[in-house]
Parts: sequence; structure tokens; C-alpha cells
Amino acid sequence: MTVFIDLYKTLIPYLLCIPLGYFLARKNLIPKNIVSKPLLFFFMPVLVINHVLEASVENLTILPIISFTLSLAMIFPAIIVHKTFGKGESRSLLKSGFSFYNVAFFGIPVVSSLFGKHAITTLICIYIGSALYGNIVGYFQVARTRFSRKHSVKEIFKVPFVYVFVLAVILKIFGFHTPTVVEPVVSFFGIIVSVAGMLIIGINIAQVDFKMLRWSYYLKVLGVRVLSSVLIMAALLGIEYNFVNGLNAEETKVLILLALFPIAANLTVFASFLKSNEKQSALLVLLSMLIALILVPLAAVFF
Repeated sequence: MTVFIDLYKTLIPYLLCIPLGYFLARKNLIPKNIVSKPLLFFFMPVLVINHVLEASVENLTILPIISFTLSLAMIFPAIIVHKTFGKGESRSLLKSGFSFYNVAFFGIPVVSSLFGKHAITTLICIYIGSALYGNIVGYFQVARTRFSRKHSVKEIFKVPFVYVFVLAVILKIFGFHTPTVVEPVVSFFGIIVSVAGMLIIGINIAQVDFKMLRWSYYLKVLGVRVLSSVLIMAALLGIEYNFVNGLNAEETKVLILLALFPIAANLTVFASFLKSNEKQSALLVLLSMLIALILVPLAAVFF
């Protein structure tokens, strides 16, 4: 019970931003692009550079590979869902929803609450692999819900993450570090990203008619997502243990929790920016977060 209370105390300030965004949108007090564009083109790139510079070289190998592979493998259960009971929905949206993990907005407060702030380093390395997938392949999938394949490829080059990540790696190679004087500002940016991500969910939900929702469909989709994620992560950890064995106990636990993380709020950021499937993406993110708020503390009890 203590785990639940501590976790919810950490997350409540962020979660309250969802109804705030909903209220502001219903009253037409806040345009979506005012929130989504600064996130996509400024705050998130700054955090990516800082994360890469501060992570150790050792952690920048195994952890990103596992998180990237998990996201990539999750495409297949999404395709199966689309063919079986999701034919009326966008396949690209389902693939993005299955593969996007809320490592930053949700993961940072969760991991710091459960393991302490030192564990954020592990999460940051996991985030790099997840972000590489989400900001390239994932963004392409969201773009495909509205544009042709050729146009969607062009859209990828509008996302700053590709250029930012290359820049961060170059800076890392040459031994650059985030200046101490800048660290408090970057930490504050992290809070802004978490708050803004939740606001966008609320803003998009404001457009949804809950009476028209197919609740059974969404619950089935998210149930398959969680089960598939856990099974794939178990397989990846088994392969790592037998052939590499480079992870410590805490890193393994954080990766187990990753499989239970909700769909990334980035899905709604990208959908808002592209003006594509905004209502559906917001619903998937919100419902997956409600499920994660139950499953993550339950899993943490066994650690």
C-alpha cells in the first residue's frame, strides 16, 4: 500500500494537468499548437541532448537496444489486432500506440519515486532507444494516417529529434557535458515537458464524445498491448541474460516496468501537430495511463 501512496503522491500534480487541459480546451482558452509546437521543437530536443551527454557509454549500449527492439517488435501484435477486431481503425495509429512508451513524461516521476533519483540515469538510456524509434518510425506511422508514404517520409525530416540526436552524439564523442549552471534550467524543462504532455492529452480529450466510445474495443486493444509487451520484454531479457549478462538487478527491474508503461503522450503531440486522429490518440493515451497506474505499482510490490 505504501508503494501505491508514494507513487500517486508523485504523479498527482502531473495527472491533474489532464482535467486542466480539458477545461481550457472546452472554454476555448488554449490552442493546441501553443503547447505542442514548443514541446516538439524546443523543450524535448533540449532534454534529449542533456540525456545523451549525461549518460555513461556503458548504459548507452544495452539499454537503448532493448527498448528500441521492444518498440519495433510491438508492431506485430498491433497488426494482428488490426486484422482481427480493429479493421475499422487506422493500422498506423495502432502500430504507433503499441510501440510508443511514455518513458519521459510518465517514467521519470515513477522511477524516481520507486528507486530514487539515481535510477533516472537508467531510464534516460532506455528513453534514447524508445525516442529513436518513436521520433522516426513512430512519427512516420502517425503521418501515414493522413499523408502518402512519400509525403510521410518528408514529414520525418521536420522532426528535430533526428538532427538533435546526431548533434548530441557528436558532442558526447568530443567529451562535452551539460554545464552545471544550466542543469537547474534543464531540470525545469523536464517538468515543463511532463506538464505540457498531460495538458495535450486533456486538450484532445475535450473533443471526444464519451457516449460514442467503443469501450470494449479499446480495453481489448490495450489488454493485448500489455500482454504482448510483457511477453516480448521477458524474451528480450532472457536473451540478454543468456548471451550478454550486462544488466544489474535495478536495470532489469526498470525494464520490466517499461513493459507496463502507458502509451507515450508524444502520440498526441504528433497527432496534434499533424492534425491526424487526435481524438483516438488522446483516448488511447489516457486509458493506457489509467491501466498503468494500477499495474505499475502492483509490479513494484514484488521488487
